[in-house]
Amino acid sequence: MAELFRGDRSYRPDEIAEKLKVDICTVYRMIRDIDDPLPAFRPHGRALRVEGAELIRYLERRKVRPEDE
Repeated sequence: MAELFRGDRSYRPDEIAEKLKVDICTVYRMIRDIDDPLPAFRPHGRALRVEGAELIRYLERRKVRPEDE
């Protein structure tokens, strides 16, 4: 995931959706997940943003490992 996202910047939900090739609704579901939400913030009342480092950690926790299947 590090190749998709940089840890030193933040991303809008539409940017995340485009890079992950998912619908934007999926990104909003990730943010609203009750058990393990994707941390997001709203700077100065603007559009939601997700820190790249948080996004990388979030996706790493969900990585499918063939040996676990």
